[in-house]
Amino acid sequence: MLLERQNELKVAAEALRRAAHGNGSLVVISGPPGVGKSAVLSEIGELAGHLSNGPTTGSAALPRPLVMRAYAAPAERSFALGVTRQLLEPVVKSGTFVTRWGSGPARPALAFLQGDPESPRQHTATTVRALLSLVENMSQDRTPVLLVDDLHWADEGTLDWLDQLVQQVPHRRILVAATVCEGEPAAEPPGVRPVAAAEHTLFPALLGPASVDALILQRLGVPGDAEFTAVCHDATRGNPLHLVSLLQECRSRGIAPVAARASEVATLVPPALRRRLMLSLQEQPPSVLAVARALQVLGDGADPQVVGELAGLDRVDREAGLWRLRRLTLAVPEGKALRLAHRAVHQVIEDAMPPGERNRLHLRAAALLRYRGSTPERVAGHLLASTVALEGDSLVALRHAAEAAVLRGAPETAARYLRRALLDVPPHSEARAVLLVELAAVERSFAPSVAVRHITQALSLLPDARARARALLTITPTATGATLLSLGDAMRQTARELPAAELPPDERRLLELRLEARVHLLCELDPSVIASAAERLAGLGGRPAMTHPGQRELLTALTYTATVSATLPASEVRALAGRILEHEPACAAHVHTMLPLVVPVAVTADSVTGLMSWLDTALADAERRGGRLEQSVVLSEQALVLLAQGRLTDARERAVRALAVSGPEEASTLSLIASAMVALRTREVDLVEALPERVRGVHENCVLAGLLTMVRGVQAERRHEPAMAVEHFLDAEYVLDRAGWRNPVMAPSAYWAARTLHRMGESERAEQLSERHLEQARAWGAPSGLGRALALHATVTGGSSAPRLLREAAGVLETSGDLLTRASVLLRLAEVVAPRHAAEAEAALRTSYEVALECGAARIAARAQELLGPGAVGVPTRGRLTSAERMVAQMAAEGLTNQVIADALGVSRRAVEKHLTNCYRKMSTSGRPGLASALEAAGLFGPADAPAPPAETIRPQGAA
Repeated sequence: MLLERQNELKVAAEALRRAAHGNGSLVVISGPPGVGKSAVLSEIGELAGHLSNGPTTGSAALPRPLVMRAYAAPAERSFALGVTRQLLEPVVKSGTFVTRWGSGPARPALAFLQGDPESPRQHTATTVRALLSLVENMSQDRTPVLLVDDLHWADEGTLDWLDQLVQQVPHRRILVAATVCEGEPAAEPPGVRPVAAAEHTLFPALLGPASVDALILQRLGVPGDAEFTAVCHDATRGNPLHLVSLLQECRSRGIAPVAARASEVATLVPPALRRRLMLSLQEQPPSVLAVARALQVLGDGADPQVVGELAGLDRVDREAGLWRLRRLTLAVPEGKALRLAHRAVHQVIEDAMPPGERNRLHLRAAALLRYRGSTPERVAGHLLASTVALEGDSLVALRHAAEAAVLRGAPETAARYLRRALLDVPPHSEARAVLLVELAAVERSFAPSVAVRHITQALSLLPDARARARALLTITPTATGATLLSLGDAMRQTARELPAAELPPDERRLLELRLEARVHLLCELDPSVIASAAERLAGLGGRPAMTHPGQRELLTALTYTATVSATLPASEVRALAGRILEHEPACAAHVHTMLPLVVPVAVTADSVTGLMSWLDTALADAERRGGRLEQSVVLSEQALVLLAQGRLTDARERAVRALAVSGPEEASTLSLIASAMVALRTREVDLVEALPERVRGVHENCVLAGLLTMVRGVQAERRHEPAMAVEHFLDAEYVLDRAGWRNPVMAPSAYWAARTLHRMGESERAEQLSERHLEQARAWGAPSGLGRALALHATVTGGSSAPRLLREAAGVLETSGDLLTRASVLLRLAEVVAPRHAAEAEAALRTSYEVALECGAARIAARAQELLGPGAVGVPTRGRLTSAERMVAQMAAEGLTNQVIADALGVSRRAVEKHLTNCYRKMSTSGRPGLASALEAAGLFGPADAPAPPAETIRPQGAA
C-alpha cells in the first residue's frame, strides 16, 4: 500500500502508455534516504506487469511490457557492466526470442551475457553497441521497461551504456526508470550522467499525519490515538522508512498505539534505522561527518558559521557539508540556524564519536561561544558535557553561568554548574573554599542541610575571620536546628576574632552584629541567654538604630527571644517589630536573614495589620527566583498571620503548601513550628503526619517537641482519652518551660489542660490552671491571647463572673486581629446575657455574625443567625462593612473598574476583588448592579467630603 504517491504513479502510468506507443522516456525518482523511492520504482514494475497480463485484441494490440530489474550497490561498482548484466541476463537465459533479438549487431551481446561474469576481460565499445542493439531488438516485439534502483551506485560501464541508451529512448518503445538518492556524492553530476536526460523527475514527499495514522493501523493492527500519531510523525518527520522502523520496534516491544505510551515512543531509536543512518553517514565525505558532529555538539539553533569553525572547515566545505545533510534530511532548518532532524540522528552521531573527540569539541565549542559573546549558560552547557579537567577561563565561565541561572530563578541549575567547577579545583585550596561558599549560597534555596555541610567544609580552608564570617552568614538561620548547631562553636570563635581583623569599621560592625544575632538564636534555649535578651535590648536604647541590616537582624533576634520568654510586654515588642518591618523591603531575600522571626513576634503580639500584603510581595519574589526554601518560609509566615487572624482554612492551606514546596526533609524550623501551631489550633492532627520521622520521633528541637506533644494531647482528646490528653499538655508545658518558651500565646499548654480538666469535671485544677494562664496573658498583654484567656476563665469559673469576664474579653478583642476568637467570644457573651439583656445580646450576635462571615467561620455565623431569628440578619446596618470595604464598595458603585480602584488605593487588584466579594455577601447582593441601591438603603453613601477611613485599613503591597 503506497500512501500519498498517486501523482507519481499517474506520471509513471502515462510514461508507460507513451512508451508502448513508441515514445519512450527516462523517469527518475529522486529524494532523501527512506522517502520511498524504491517502493515507487517497484510499483512502476507492478503497473507494467499488469499491462503484460492484460487482454490483447487483434492486430492493434500494443506490445506487452518486458520488465527488467537491477539493484546497484557500492560494493559492486568495480564489476564492469554489472548492473547491465542484472537487467539483461534473465531475459537471455529465458530463451524466448533470443535468437532473433541477438542477431546482427547484437550478436556480441549474447556472447558477453552468456559468458563468465568473473572474467577479467574488460568490456569494449563493440560490446556496448551490441547491448544497445539487443535492447533495440527487444523493442520490436515488446516494450522494455528497465528498472534500476540506486542508479548512483552503478558501475561506470553501465552508466556509459545507459547514457547512450536514454538518448535513443525518445524514439523507441523503451522506458527506463531509476532511483537516485539525494545527498549521496555519487548521485551528483557528472557522476550520474543519464539523469540529465530525464523527461520526468519524481520527488516523493514526506508523509502527512493521516498517512502516519494509516500505517499505524496497518502495522500495529489498531488505530492510533491522536497523541501517539503526532509523536510518531514528529519523531520521523513523515519519512516512510523511519516510520516503518519505529512501528516495527513498537510491535516488537509490545507498545500499543495509545496516548499513555506516546512519551515512550518518542525516545525509541530502532536498531535497523540506526544502522541505516550509520551507513549513510559513513559513505559521505569527511567534511559531512565533521559538520554532523559539530551540529550534534552545538545542539539546536546552531549558527552555521559557528558550525564551520567548530568543524574546522572553510566556508566552501562547510556549506557543502550542510547542503548534503539537508539533502539527506539529517538536518533541518530552524530559522536562520540548523538542527539535526531527530533523535536517531543524534544517537548515531553520538555513538560514532570517540570520547576524546567529544571532549575536544565541547571545550572548543565553549571557547568559540564565549568569544562570540554567547550566554553564560550556553557556554556552561558544553563545559558540563566534557569529562576532562577544567581550569582557568572554563571555571570562571561556570561561575558566571551559575550567577545567570540564579537571576533567572533556577538555583538547582546554578548548583550543577558550581558542582562541576568544584570537581577540578585543588582539594585544599582557598579557591575551593570560595567555591564551596558560592555553592552553599545557591543550595540553601532548595537543600539547606547540604549548604550547611559545604560551609563546614569551607571554614577550615578560608584564610581569615572576615571570610569565615561571610561564609557563616550565608547559612539560612531558620534551617533545621541540628544542622546549625554544628556551626555554633565556629560562629562564636569567628565573632571573637573579628575585632582584631583588619576591616573597615562599618564592615566589621555589620559582621559582628549579624554574627551576634545568629549566635543568640543558636543559644535561645540557654536560660542565661534568654535572661540577657531584655538587658541587651535595653542597652540598645529606647529607639534602637535601624540604619543597616546588622542592627535590624540583632534587634530581631533579641525581640524574638523576649517574645517567646515573655520578658517584655506585647506593647513593646509590637513597636519593635513594626519598626523593623518599616525598614525592610518585601522580598524573598529576607528568608536568609533573621527577619522571618519578626512574623511570629508580630503574630504573638497580635499586630498583623499590613503583614499579608508585605508577605504576598515577598512570595511573588520567591516564586520568580525559583527558590523552594524561600517559598516555603514565606508560606509558613503567611500561615502564622492567617492563624492570628482566625482564618483557619487559609492558614491550613498555606501550612500544607509550605511543606509540599520544600519537602518535609528540608523544611525550615519555622515551617515545622507553623505546621504544629496550625494543627493545634485547627485540631487537625494529620497535618503533622507529613513531618519526617526524625522530627516526630527523637526531636532535634525541644520547642518543636513541646508543640508536637501538645498536638498529641489534642489527638488524645479527640479519641476521648481526656486523662491522657491532660498528661500530654502538662508534659508539653514542662518541655516548653525548660526551653524558655513561657509566652501564653506561643505555648498555651495551660490553656489546653484547663479546658480538658473542666470537661472532665476537675473544676479545682482547671480553675487553678486557667487563673495562672490568665495572669500570664495579662502580663503579656496581647489582645488575642488575653481575650482567649478571659473566655476560658469564664467557662471554667462559670456563675455570675462569666458575663463580666466575657464582656471584658469582647472589649479587649475589639482591637484584635483574631476575628475567629472575637466572633466566638461575642457568641458566648450573647448566649450568657440573653436572658436579662436582650439588646446587648442582639448587638453581640450581629457583630459575631459579621465577623464570623469575614473570617470564614461558618459554624459560628450559622449559630448567630439561628439565635437572631429569621430575617434579622438580612437587615442592612451601617456597621456591617469595614471602612476599607465601604470605600471600595462606594468606588465600585460609582462605576470605577477594579483596576482603577486598585491603582487609586495603591493595592492589588486581587485585594479589591476580595473586598467586593465580602461586600456582595454582607449586602445580600449578587454583584455590582445591585450594590449601589444596597449601599443607599443602608445609608452607606456618605457625603463627598466625608473623611477617609484610617490609613491602616488598606495598605499598599509591600508596606509594613
